[in-house]
Amino acid sequence: MAKFDEYNIQLKTMAVGQKVYEYHLDNNFFQLLEDVEIQKGDVNVKVTVNKTNRESELDFELEGTLVVNCDRCLEEMDQPIKTTGHLVVRLGKEFKDDGDDTIEIPEEQGIINVSWFLYEFCELAIPIRHAHPFGQCNKGMSAKLEELMVSSDSFEENFEEDEEDEDF
Repeated sequence: MAKFDEYNIQLKTMAVGQKVYEYHLDNNFFQLLEDVEIQKGDVNVKVTVNKTNRESELDFELEGTLVVNCDRCLEEMDQPIKTTGHLVVRLGKEFKDDGDDTIEIPEEQGIINVSWFLYEFCELAIPIRHAHPFGQCNKGMSAKLEELMVSSDSFEENFEEDEEDEDF
């Protein structure tokens, strides 16, 4: 059994109508993926498949917690996520990616593996800036950061001195 077989959805043999799949993404899931940013998490997923004769619409709902590094202190932190996604899958002759949310898979295969889509939805749910609430960062790293930060007053003073020293 391949490591992501449980995320296969058999579209070709599925009856027309709606079917719901539920998954739990834990640390093992994220660690099985190679060369990815997220390595830990606890996310519940619901995938609702609405199938017609030649096309299936997959609606994803993800909610849980991912472990990411804080932008300020670089320590691990829990980042709650709640997101949705949508994918249209058509059966055709060969694999084609028609756009952001539409793909075609070979009809003779008729299977879509959603593991990578689940990871991408998780990654896209992380805010651009992720940091501990104030006061919860690593104290040592916070102290070092404050020590190295240049205050705006000292920057302006140094900038003015540099301008006076330069001959244009």
